[in-house]
Amino acid sequence: MSETFRRATAADLPALDRLMRGVSAYHGEFAPMLDGYSLTPEQFARDIVVMAEAAGQALGFYSLIIEGEPELDLMFVADATQGTGLGARLFRHMAAEAKARGIDAVKIISNPPAEGFYRRMGAERIGTKRPKGRITWSQPIFYLRQTG
Repeated sequence: MSETFRRATAADLPALDRLMRGVSAYHGEFAPMLDGYSLTPEQFARDIVVMAEAAGQALGFYSLIIEGEPELDLMFVADATQGTGLGARLFRHMAAEAKARGIDAVKIISNPPAEGFYRRMGAERIGTKRPKGRITWSQPIFYLRQTG
């Protein structure tokens, strides 16, 4: 099954919210990250939200904040497509979107299990965000720096 990438709209919000909540990495210990969190129409209007889909089904998405300091705000891949390279394709798409807008560095605040993925994608760990509020664990902070 070959996926297509497209800019998501607020009409996609329910499908992407379901996808995000269905990712097993955010059950158990990391569930508090999504407690009380929902995607909003404002995010779709303000940020670059791109989804991967096949046969009308959402397979993954990312949200790139471009106002202020550019940041990969969200990146989710459905459990059924993990290990297929979709995450890497989404990440490369995000990097190309940023570069096309003249953005040469993207901040990423990760959940700990995704650290290896971001390192493999070329992001450099530059620090740690300390636990705060419902987030009771330290989060790795990365920068993806692009040249050329």
